[in-house]
Amino acid sequence: MYLEWDIEWESSMAVASFTVLLIGFILGGSTVYLVENHLRTNEMNKIYKLTESLINGNELDGSDIGKETIYSKTTNQLIRLQEILEGRRKEAEKSKYEIQKLISEIAHQLRTPLANIKNYTELLQESLNETQETLNTEYIKDLRTSEEQLCFLVESFIKTARLEQGIIQVHTQKENLVETILNALGQIQKKAEEKDIYFQVELPEKIICEHDKNWMCEALYNVFDNAVKYSKSNSTINITMKQTEMFYKIQIRDYGIGIRDGEENKFFKDFIEVSRQEGRKDAELVYTFPERLSYYKKG
Repeated sequence: MYLEWDIEWESSMAVASFTVLLIGFILGGSTVYLVENHLRTNEMNKIYKLTESLINGNELDGSDIGKETIYSKTTNQLIRLQEILEGRRKEAEKSKYEIQKLISEIAHQLRTPLANIKNYTELLQESLNETQETLNTEYIKDLRTSEEQLCFLVESFIKTARLEQGIIQVHTQKENLVETILNALGQIQKKAEEKDIYFQVELPEKIICEHDKNWMCEALYNVFDNAVKYSKSNSTINITMKQTEMFYKIQIRDYGIGIRDGEENKFFKDFIEVSRQEGRKDAELVYTFPERLSYYKKG
């Protein structure tokens, strides 16, 4: 009887020991899994924050580089990527600056011969021979037209280059936008009268909004000048304004030679070369400066 009890006791102890070991193994495994999962979650969160810093342009912290962890290896690769991207960004900025500087220099060099062309044209016009007056007048008229187009192109070139280089500073403050529009109209009025072009203006009496009145007037003048230049004589240019949810929309409509369908997307390129309705082609930097100025003004 004692022998049987000893056997049963030993058997129960073995089962209990196995159960305890099994429970300990399960608890230990669960603990290891939870700890590892917690560590991996922390690493993934740190990697996520690292990529977010990279996207935002912040300098990455490389203090953990050298450790045999996923986070350390990922950090090392992302820092290398950031250095490559930064190097390419600096190269792009340098190239852009050099191109803008070259354009500005070319434009400045063109100013002198253009001024000479203008002066010689005026002198030639004054010394016209009466017998060839009609013919010479036509030639000089064409010469003056070309000179004016070149001057306009060069001036727009210079303004655009200066704006992109940050030489031109835009300072906005609350001003009467209607007054700014009317000032620009006043500057183009003489050219319009020479072609018998009439401005039909429908504007509110007063609109106060933030803008740089000087540069806004300059940009509007460029657009008005383009409208007058390509409008036929004895025509009308309509100027209206609408208020949207976020902006004031200035609408300028002329009834000139226009452009063909499908060429509207060329308006805001550095150079416009479109086939005109009258069969000629013109390449001018007409809308670039107003569009760039509008971009820097956030409107």
